Amino acid sequence: MRGNSITHILISLIFFALAMLASPEAQAEPNYEAGAKLFKQNCSSCHKMQGKLVGPALEGAAAKYAGQEEWLKKWIRNAPGLIKSGDEQAVALWNQYNQQQMTAFPQFTDENLESILAYLRDWKPAEPVVTKVVGEGDAAAAGGSLSDPNIYYALFGLVGVLVLIALLLVVITATLVSSVRAKEQKEALTMEMVVERSKAILGNKFFIATLTTVILLGGLGVTVREARTVGLNQGYMPEQPIKFSHKIHAGTYEIDCKYCHTGVTKSKSAWIPSFNVCMNCHAYIQEGELYGKEEISKIYDAVGYNVEEAAYTNTPNPEKYAWVRIHNVPDHAYFNHAQHVVVGNLECENCHGNVKEMEVVYQYSDLGMGWCINCHRNEKVKVLGEETEYTVADMGGLNCARCHY
Repeated sequence: MRGNSITHILISLIFFALAMLASPEAQAEPNYEAGAKLFKQNCSSCHKMQGKLVGPALEGAAAKYAGQEEWLKKWIRNAPGLIKSGDEQAVALWNQYNQQQMTAFPQFTDENLESILAYLRDWKPAEPVVTKVVGEGDAAAAGGSLSDPNIYYALFGLVGVLVLIALLLVVITATLVSSVRAKEQKEALTMEMVVERSKAILGNKFFIATLTTVILLGGLGVTVREARTVGLNQGYMPEQPIKFSHKIHAGTYEIDCKYCHTGVTKSKSAWIPSFNVCMNCHAYIQEGELYGKEEISKIYDAVGYNVEEAAYTNTPNPEKYAWVRIHNVPDHAYFNHAQHVVVGNLECENCHGNVKEMEVVYQYSDLGMGWCINCHRNEKVKVLGEETEYTVADMGGLNCARCHY
């Protein structure tokens, strides 16, 4: 009888544990990683954990509102409604931050909010990361460059070695010929004899024609090779008047390239953003993660923005901070961004590399004729988003007049 009681108890405990695991409350366990993702997607445009962005810093917010989690959930879901209802704490918080209206998030479930609170509660500053800035040497190594002087030093060295070998062979040959002539008791080989023989060889029309042909063909080959590199600047990474991290903007905060480079879908050029585009965010974000306030202050100087007055009352100086263009197609070639991005459905990374990982942007591809032709030969044509069996070359993409007219 006792054994049956123990069995019943064990079975009951098992069913109780299974019921707990299956219940919504058990499944809604706060998740730090889920909270971090929700925070980045919904909150990071206005809040940082450390330092004011548009709204206040949220480091320590979980501890500050400990015991008021239910009120905090109501605030996050519908701050405007809570203020309108006359909630004293909500109104006080609204007034404390100059009556800035917080966005409502009615779509958040209890599980979402618990995860966000878990993230706020357990968040810790990341260890400082030393960022490696891509240098010219690194960029050139990634794509190769004929501008590296070491290539030419090596070529000159090789030519010098070949000349020395040729001289050595002449000396060895002269020595052997002298030995043979001495053995046959002929007149010893003299310098005059060597000079006369050399003149006879050099005066031979066939020899002259052959040497001239080799020099001309060699010179033509070098000229063609170097001419093909004119206007190609793979690895080019100029210093900009304002330090700008694409890794932070396009990578960390996932800002779409098209938000700043607005011409990419409707123009030949992608357009270098004006400083007014920067001010869409930096009228509120006044301190950067990497360079602090120093670089952002240059944007304010360029547009004449007075931070203290929050108004454009200063004299603008846009010429002082003109961006340096990085990607340039030669003047004799035509390239249309809209055609490739809208019709061809190409991503920016196809030509510009993984910009989201570039602290400082450099020219990733050589943008030469051979590079373009290879793409046209291999890239499949898409019709209504569906890839066909035809390449751009099959559709006339190798016609000279397509790019040169």
